[in-house]
Amino acid sequence: MKTVEMLESNVRLYSRSFPAVFSRARGSIMFAEGGRKVIDFLSGAGALNYGHNNQEIKSAISEYLESDGVVHGLDMATPAKVEFMETFSSVILRERNLSYRFQFTGPTGANAIEAALKLSRKITGRHNVISFTNGYHGQSLGAKAASGNRFYRKGSSIPLSAQRSCPMMGILAPLTVRRITCERY
Repeated sequence: MKTVEMLESNVRLYSRSFPAVFSRARGSIMFAEGGRKVIDFLSGAGALNYGHNNQEIKSAISEYLESDGVVHGLDMATPAKVEFMETFSSVILRERNLSYRFQFTGPTGANAIEAALKLSRKITGRHNVISFTNGYHGQSLGAKAASGNRFYRKGSSIPLSAQRSCPMMGILAPLTVRRITCERY
């Protein structure tokens, strides 16, 4: 941790609350250097659905890499992308008689937030979004504007608009209300 503390920026504070170097992971367990086991409650990105180093996924990845498949194609058409789109279309879309098109976002959560904001604004014609206290959605300006965490919002160094912050109050039912105000909080 000495190297991390000395060389890494303090921009991401949450990672400082885990004073360990994690060297391995399997399923929902991460192993810190020295062998200490920790349950991965963050469980983000590639570990969310299947855990760390799922054996079936590792085998499929190894097989793909052995075939010299394209590893970084970004928005380019590749056999892997075509196979994914055809399978998803067949199993999910056609099965439900849906005529949607694909939108592949970038590799970060902020990219997904930006796409969701653009789509919701386009469909509704409205610009404001509601964010909840201490919510965090990423480092892009749109994601920061949708975040309810003042610390991260201030880090943009410019005014962020079209957002109203509300306190998180338990589980919310699906919102059918067209206009929500949070001034009373």
